[in-house]
This record gives sequence, structure tokens and C-alpha cells, in this order.
Amino acid sequence: MGLNMNDYLAIIKETFPELNIQDFSVLGKGNLAATCLVNKNIVFKITGTSEKALKDTEHEIYLLKLINHNLSFNIPKILYDGKINNGGWVFGESLLPGITYSKELHNSFDKDTQIDILRQIGKIMRELHSVKINDDKKMLFVGDYKQNIAMFNEYFSDEVKQCFSQSDIERINAVRERYEYLSIHYPVELVLVHADMHFGNFMFDTEHKKITGLIDFGAAHFSEPARDMHYYYGEDIKNILEGYDETQDTYLPERQKFHSVTNFLENIGGYIQENLFPVKEIQILLSIL
Repeated sequence: MGLNMNDYLAIIKETFPELNIQDFSVLGKGNLAATCLVNKNIVFKITGTSEKALKDTEHEIYLLKLINHNLSFNIPKILYDGKINNGGWVFGESLLPGITYSKELHNSFDKDTQIDILRQIGKIMRELHSVKINDDKKMLFVGDYKQNIAMFNEYFSDEVKQCFSQSDIERINAVRERYEYLSIHYPVELVLVHADMHFGNFMFDTEHKKITGLIDFGAAHFSEPARDMHYYYGEDIKNILEGYDETQDTYLPERQKFHSVTNFLENIGGYIQENLFPVKEIQILLSIL
């Protein structure tokens, strides 16, 4: 998006002429959208015109209107409904309290605080997975295990396999085979998943060391609970599962391992495309097999 601050301001004014803008700043610009802060309490998103940007934003607006806001954590509330302008979506949502969490911030805390925060994240996952919504318009897609396996196979390409020994390839494939077996013989109920629950999509209260909210619902859909845990591994996922607490799925850790491995395979492929060798990612992946 080759636009500047004045361009974004003009788009918002044109889309919502009733809005009295007294303060304006650009929070960030990405490939899919730009994020602006208006009057210090409204976050406006201006998307690009790609199919993914339009689809994700339409889903996010739709879903945020459906979710009951009676949650223990904050989620954005649509304040200025989405409209198309210049071929992309423009909409405004409430600014959530706190600051954006991050891996760097997480690593700055002592071990006990890190464990507590990860358990908070697990609790938020569990609460989101318990949300019931009626998707009458059928706008939220359903991700079944066959799609997850197809995604795994796509990321475990011939180029990626060249990074591993034959025994490692067999171990990685064994994770996929086990996941497929569990999915067929021990299926789980599909729930509402966020699908992008990395640290950067959580809001955080630095004073009380508390996760306060969750943002960016553009990738949300119906899938198995483990789909929300793919960014975490090792001791982190153990602590998240402790926060997640009760589950009827005995095999949740194994399903989670599959999703985490799939995530690392995707990252490794991304590095290879940039002509970089992902030593750290390969080491972590092998450590969680």
C-alpha cells in the first residue's frame, strides 16, 4: 500500500464524513492493511484490494459483531461499520487497553511470570473455544483435518526435505501419520479458533502482568482446538495446556505437535525462498518431534 498519512486521513474522512477527527496517527502499515489511530481511542483499518485482504477483513467485521462481548478478556468492538473505499475495506474499532505483547517482552520477565502469562493465554484459548455463534451467512470457513494435512504436505516440499536427513524425514512424516490416524479414529468437536494467537496479537497490562485482550480476528474459523496452539512448543505449550485446563481430548498434545511442526515447516520454506538457511528453526523442529 503506497499511501502516506495524509492519504489515509483523507480516506477515513471521505468514508465517514460524520466523524470529527481531532487527533490522527498511523500505527502501522503492512501488506494487507494500514492501521490508524483516530482521537486516541478508535483504531481504523484501511485494507488493500487483494482477495485475501478483502476476505479476511469481511470475516473480521462479521465475526466481531457476532461474538458476545461478555468475556473475561477484551476484544475489539466495531464502532464504524465496514465500507468499501478505493477498492478496500475501511472500518473503525475500539482501542483495547494495554500494550501489544511480544516475544521480547515475554523474555524480559522472570520464569514464574512467564509461566503465569502462558497459563493466562491457555485460559483465553479455552474461553474462546467455548464461544457459541450462529453463522447463518456461512461466512466462516471450516478447517477439517484433511485441509490441515494438505497444508502440511504443501509446506513439507522437496526443497524443505533437503534440509533434513532421511531419518528426520521419517520422524516428521510419523507426526503427520499419527495426526491423520487420530483425526479419523478419535475426531474432536470443531470450535471457534482465532488461528493467529501469537504473542503480538495479545494486549497486555504491564503493571499487573496480565493479558487483557485479543485482536486481529481476520483468520478466525471453525477448527479443532489445537489449531490455536501452533506457535508454541516445549515448556511453553505445557504451560498453555495447564491454563487451558479441562479437556475431553486425551490426544490434544499430539494434535498440537502436528500443528506446531506444520508451522515450522512453513517458516523453513519461507527462509529457503529468501535463500537463507533456517538453522534455528530446524533445530527447534527436531527438538519437538
